[in-house]
Amino acid sequence: MTRLLFCVLSIALVAVFTGCLDKPTSNKFRNKDLIRLAELTDRRQTDSLLVYLKSKQPLLRIEAAYGLASVRDERAVDYLHNALNDAVPEVRQAAAYALGQIMNPTSIKKLAFSLRYESKPAVYHAITEALGKIAGAQHSAGLTPEFVEDAVNALLNFEKSDSIGINGLAKAAFWLHQSGWNDPRFMNRIHAYYASSSPINRRAMAFATSRYKGSWFVDTLQANRLLSWITNDNDVIAKAAGLAIAPRVGSQTANQLVIAELQNTQNPIEVLVSACRAAGKMDSISSAIIQPLCSHPHSYVKEEAMRALMQKPVSIEQCNAIRIALKNESIPLQSLGLRLLAAQGDTSQLATWLSEIQREPTPFLRGQRIKALGAFPSAADACYQGAISAVDILEQNAYTEAFIEVHNLPNAVRDSAYIDQLLSIFNRNDVGLMALCAAEMRNLELTEAAKQRSTSALTAALPQLTLPRDVETYNEIVKTINSLGMEKREEAILAFNHPIDWELVKSIDRRQRAEVMTTQGKIVFELHVEDAPGTVAGFVQLARQGFYTDKYIHRVIPNFVAQGGCPRGDGMGSTDYTLRSEFRLHSYGTGTVGMASAGPDTESCQWFITHIPTPHLEGRYTIFAHVVEGLELVDKLTIGDRILSVSILD
Repeated sequence: MTRLLFCVLSIALVAVFTGCLDKPTSNKFRNKDLIRLAELTDRRQTDSLLVYLKSKQPLLRIEAAYGLASVRDERAVDYLHNALNDAVPEVRQAAAYALGQIMNPTSIKKLAFSLRYESKPAVYHAITEALGKIAGAQHSAGLTPEFVEDAVNALLNFEKSDSIGINGLAKAAFWLHQSGWNDPRFMNRIHAYYASSSPINRRAMAFATSRYKGSWFVDTLQANRLLSWITNDNDVIAKAAGLAIAPRVGSQTANQLVIAELQNTQNPIEVLVSACRAAGKMDSISSAIIQPLCSHPHSYVKEEAMRALMQKPVSIEQCNAIRIALKNESIPLQSLGLRLLAAQGDTSQLATWLSEIQREPTPFLRGQRIKALGAFPSAADACYQGAISAVDILEQNAYTEAFIEVHNLPNAVRDSAYIDQLLSIFNRNDVGLMALCAAEMRNLELTEAAKQRSTSALTAALPQLTLPRDVETYNEIVKTINSLGMEKREEAILAFNHPIDWELVKSIDRRQRAEVMTTQGKIVFELHVEDAPGTVAGFVQLARQGFYTDKYIHRVIPNFVAQGGCPRGDGMGSTDYTLRSEFRLHSYGTGTVGMASAGPDTESCQWFITHIPTPHLEGRYTIFAHVVEGLELVDKLTIGDRILSVSILD
């Protein structure tokens, strides 16, 4: 009863403070103080945000803490530590989230102390996840192991076994396991809780388990028990995430369970995709078990089945069957089929494939064909010639990707001639080609003369780039210059360059919807203007300008994301401005819409939709919408589908 009363009062407080009671669909930015806070956040003005963290108004303290979570300035750490003692639970929750975003190791002791005495479930959930994030960051960087141990002990001594407490523990374990931390203690706790937990918690524990790479699985009895629970789970996401542990267990039970999932063609797509990925890593599962899924009705299952087969010996008869099955499929799927043949040493289709490249009606489809050449060593010269002579940027990039891939095949020669060829492609001065070549140079062992030659070319290219638009390529080049060791450069940190249009923001409904028409049908987003005003305003502006009309879905990874909105069509396109990252306490669930970026505060125009929960994106990529209609169509989007239009609905 007390908690309910508190929630009602909190809602009333927010409504009264923002002046929205009489206009239930207007957003909170009718309030000038909230505009001021969001503006300070957008301009990264930490000192002014810290003043609001001491405001007498609880809502302003909450908003200031979330603003600091986006700014991620270590100068705010001590102030946020103090906010962990705030009388208002929502302030403490926002402060814990912000500390998890900043990831300063000194916060571990403060968070651990607060966790011991915190009674509000939402707050101790935020604290546990923050501890996992910070400790994981410390571990992955190889820093201060005693801080990591302090965080782990605080989490394991936390005795809240309610649903929210278990979920927080699983989220903390996820971030630690993601960092490569291999201590088995969290796995033991997950094993104890798994069978009796709610579906949402089983999902969290399955994701945490799937990231663990330590020795816990050596105890086959407990691993088999966990795997059996996961496989018999009636929650699709928990099962799909948990199947990733089967290759690590490697037992007969694991083998039988994955085979059973593969042979159950009525399984949801998410489960079949995960089972194919697991099977590809398990030597005990033969290609004959996987091959029938190359004829599955859903393209994602076909794709993952072929990728799994690339890791297996496949008979001539199976190759012929796959070739027939893919005859009328999309170019990306046919490309995968060609790669599968190449993995088996079958080059009989290469000449025909080469002859058909120029018959494709669009540069995008020609590019998809070209990329498949990267599986054939004999195509290296054709790829190089295409990279230095193709006119269309999509074809240039496709030839360059294939050229680099060829030189990363087993037994490929990567000598000084290859370096000279990379530099020739680099000197075409296209941002996509420059980024690809620069990244590849970091993987090569160069002589001192080659390092000097490469450094000169890379350094000369930097003044030709335009910031902020070309920041991704700029920083790729700088990373390579630094890795060569001849010079030292600083990566670009973008200054504020795109003010938020607050009149536009105020006009956007707090539950504003956008209709995205694709070649697969209509998908409707609900925009989160109150959580990401700058991002939503940017999206609305581009949509109204017709920017997204006829843009490609250029990236699709089953059980992960479908991404589009690139003006070039290859993922390297941007606008002449960048947006600031905007973070709130949100999760990447199924159908979440996030902004693509090349690092903090580099968002622009590209966005993606998640197929399933993707917790590793949280706090790293701005969430600005979620799908409310057409979610079933998101799983049908494939590379080459197009965004026909984006309309902001009345």
